[in-house]
Amino acid sequence: MTTLKLAIIQFPRRLDDLKSNTELMAGYVARIAAETTDTDVVLLPEGWLGPKLIPLAQYAGIMDQVFSRLKPLDCLLVSGAQYVIVDDQVFCRGLVLSQHLPKPIPFDKLFPSQAVGERSFVAPGTELPVFKHKGVSLGIALCVDLFYPEVVRNLALRGVSLVLNPANIPCSRMALWQGLGVARACENTVFVAMANNTETSYADGRKIMGESFVAYPDGQKLVNFGREAGIFYLTLDLQLINRVRERWPYLEDVRTRTLTLDGRCAFRSLAKSN
Repeated sequence: MTTLKLAIIQFPRRLDDLKSNTELMAGYVARIAAETTDTDVVLLPEGWLGPKLIPLAQYAGIMDQVFSRLKPLDCLLVSGAQYVIVDDQVFCRGLVLSQHLPKPIPFDKLFPSQAVGERSFVAPGTELPVFKHKGVSLGIALCVDLFYPEVVRNLALRGVSLVLNPANIPCSRMALWQGLGVARACENTVFVAMANNTETSYADGRKIMGESFVAYPDGQKLVNFGREAGIFYLTLDLQLINRVRERWPYLEDVRTRTLTLDGRCAFRSLAKSN
């Protein structure tokens, strides 16, 4: 594929209404299936069901219900993420769903947020998958994991063209978040797409008002989808990545040279072990 059509759902979350949020999101997803035939990836925001802890089996059932509305399309769905109960632990976890996958692929928030108190009840995540859809490699940096350049660099070194960032970010932090998106896109020469909720708030009253975005690998373009709830489509020219890498060989540089903690930069050994 030389292009990829992305749909971002900017969701008007009702803070504590699991049933209404599920029905509303299913309606948005059904609209995508009704009004397009060529959407490749659908990205949902983090926490769109609300902040409640949900058993993993219940969450998987909700996502099966939502994904069923998309099945007329050969489309991949990135579920956002929720606080889910797995055995005796809580993770911030999402699922990747596709008709071509034997089962959903889980992904986690690797570094729960200290700032909003997640570390008092959310375990550090373990799942950072890379997966393919229609031949295009994709990865996910969940919410605050975008702050960690090592996370996105790991995905880029594993071959992704698009890093998806489901998030739930207040208005006061969106300028910072968009700056992070541009930096991660440029330093790794990949696309970065962020989905946010809108018309909602944190429990402490801070407003969440959308401004989901896509940052381009050349640093020349950031598409901001504003504050209104809705579905936003964008077709990405994946050939831009190779054109940018002819000028910015950052990934090749870090594949071949390594920095040590004593401040030295040496060439990596490329010899394969037997």
